[in-house]
Parts: sequence; C-alpha cells; structure tokens
Amino acid sequence: MRRLFSLLIVGTFLFALRADLPSQEEGKSEARIEEVTEAQERAVEKAIDWLLKNQNNDGLWGCQKSGAPSAAITGLAILALASTGSSPTKGPHAKPIRKAVERLLRVQSPSGQITLHDATGIGIFYDHSTATLALAEIYGTLNQEDDNLRIRQGLEKAVEYLYRTQSPRDGGWDAQGSGGASDLAITCSVWMALRSAHNAGVEVRNANVFKVEQFVRSCSMPRGGFAQTPSVMGGGGLLFYPTSAGLRILYGMGHRDMEEVVRGTRVLVTRSMGQEHDGRISEWDYCGAFYGVQALLHEGGKYWAEWYPKLRDHLLKIQNPDGSWTIEYCLCCKAYATALATLCLQAPKRMLPLFQL
Repeated sequence: MRRLFSLLIVGTFLFALRADLPSQEEGKSEARIEEVTEAQERAVEKAIDWLLKNQNNDGLWGCQKSGAPSAAITGLAILALASTGSSPTKGPHAKPIRKAVERLLRVQSPSGQITLHDATGIGIFYDHSTATLALAEIYGTLNQEDDNLRIRQGLEKAVEYLYRTQSPRDGGWDAQGSGGASDLAITCSVWMALRSAHNAGVEVRNANVFKVEQFVRSCSMPRGGFAQTPSVMGGGGLLFYPTSAGLRILYGMGHRDMEEVVRGTRVLVTRSMGQEHDGRISEWDYCGAFYGVQALLHEGGKYWAEWYPKLRDHLLKIQNPDGSWTIEYCLCCKAYATALATLCLQAPKRMLPLFQL
C-alpha cells in the first residue's frame, strides 16, 4: 500500500494517513469473523455479478443496462467491485474497473468537475464528490510501481474543484456545489472524498476542516441525532440519513466521546431502512446505511454489534433474486441501490481504505 499511518496537516485540513492493511491473521477476532456470514458472501457474489452485467458498453453505469450514465453510480459501482480486492491492475474485476475509471477521466471537464446528471436524486454535486471518492480510493490502493499519472492528475483536479466550492458562510457543501447553504449529507460525501484523496497522498489545500466540524455540530439536534441543515431542528422529516452523515464525519475525526456523537449514536441504532417512509426504502436510506456502517465501524463496540447484524439481515432479506436491490420510495435506481448495499455488506472485510479509518 501507498502510505504508512501518520498525522499530517495540509493547509487547514487535518487528516490521518491510513495504515497498511493488516494481514489476515493480524487483527482477526471472533467478533470480526461473525460479521460476515455465508449468506452475506453469496449475496455479494450475486450483486457483483448483477453490476458487471449492467455496466454500459462505454464503461459507465446508469440505473440499469444502457441507462443514462451517472458519475455517482459509476463511482459507487467501482467501489463495490474494488471492495472484493480488485483494482485496475489486478483481480478478477480489473478490466471493468479500469474501463470505468478511464471513462470517468474522459468525461471530466477542464474545471475538474466530473458530473453527468443527477440519476440518484441526492444532488448533482453528489455526482462529483462520489466520482472523486472512487478515484481517490482506487489511486490509494495502487502499489508504488503501479502509479497511474493520469488518475493522479484527474484526482488532483477533482479535489481542487471540491475545495473551491466549500461554503465560506457555513463551511459545508450543498447539493449543487454553489457555495450556498450547506447540506450535511452532501458535506459528508465531500469530506470522505477529500479525506480519501489526502490519505492517498494528494495534497488538499484551502479546505477548512474546522469549519466542517462546526457545520456538523450546528446540525446536531437537542434530543439527539442530526438534521440535514442547521435550520431544520424541529425533528420532522429525515433523521436516519443526516444522522448517519454527521456521525460518519465526527467519528472519522476521532470525536467518539463528543456529546453530539454519543447522543447521535444512540439515535442511529434505533433507526432502520424504510422507517421514515412507511416501510418503503428510499435512495436516502441506502446512502444513510452506507454512512452509518462506516460511522459504527469506528465505534466498534456494543452499538456496532447491535445495529450492523440487523442492517445486514434486512439487506439480505430484500435482495432481488437477480442479485440487485430496489428503491421503493422516490427514484427507482437499481444500480445505485445495489452498489451501496454491496458496500454495506462488504464493509466488515475492511478491504477499502475508507473502511479502515
């Protein structure tokens, strides 16, 4: 792997550079062995097969085969394939990963932006930040001798576009990348991309992590959990999605004992997919599950042990016979749901850098 664990400040953004992956024996515990079941392994195999069959001929992914391409869905599908241990240079899925990465770089604009259209319903800036995360994770897993200058240059341009659009007002990012009033879940997506890029050795300048923390804390609700924006504090609407996002950032910053984190974690473990839409699962549920899994991986104790098996078993229960997952509320985008569900099931293996820190 590319980097050893250390702390580094670049500009005003503080991150922890990731450690080398532990060996299979090192760090193995009874709890970790129990995190992955045979049924889970079979579900992932079917999901990966579905994603491979539904990749467009040009290397991108839409909601289904030949669907309008999405940078966000392509980024998530790349991560899902890479979570099995493949990269652009090795593994059984090297060719589709390489083809997708090369295509993302070809559609990147001179400004550094990687967007096609908002196929996920999360926002057009989610398109760019998720594609950036995929490039960062892929670049971070390449060995030194496998360094791909084109990936690095594309990643650097994508990162520059991200930090140029940080809101000077509240320190976060919004769904359109306009620098206006920020959205916590979009901010989480951007924060993950910047952190992954930094950990892969790409310099992140002029992005202020302390403002990000202030923004996240401003979204904390008095009764626990997080709202999507500081102005939505009445407790109505979505809670699972922004609470998972807020916790993902604060756990990733090392703030596990912060009051907002403790209260938010107690709320998160009471939430489940579909709970906020009369049992119908939305695109926000899949994204919330992805953030929540990462947050509680950091907690790593009783809350992880309580919440993750329930999420895993629910995902296994609702998987379609063909290996995909379905969105029942709002947009219906199988590839988006399938990539995120796969990543949630693969998280305990900790193969990707984003699941390690």
